[in-house]
Amino acid sequence: MHRHYDHLATYERDGFEIIIDRTWEDLDPKDLFDDSVIDLKEIYSKIDRGIYEWFMLRVRALFEGHELGSSYLGGMLYENARECLNDGSAEDIIEEALKEAKLRAADLKTKLAELTV
Repeated sequence: MHRHYDHLATYERDGFEIIIDRTWEDLDPKDLFDDSVIDLKEIYSKIDRGIYEWFMLRVRALFEGHELGSSYLGGMLYENARECLNDGSAEDIIEEALKEAKLRAADLKTKLAELTV
């Protein structure tokens, strides 16, 4: 199945291009929220009416156009998806994607050096 992603942000960090986007969330809100604490009927209603956005966040770390790291975070519920860029929610998965990208870059550097010998 092909997913459509909506772009939220692109910027540079630590020499990598960071791309942040979102797609629909497959999980049902009832799987993540406790109905005894949160009114799930209201959440469903607000999602259906477009007041809340229910999505999964994806972060990719690219070098020279090549994806070397990625990370995902689901169960995002916001009035505006871009809010997650400023409240710290995206920061952990940005760091995860960067960590993976740096490890892959180091591994590729070693393997490429072996090829050129």
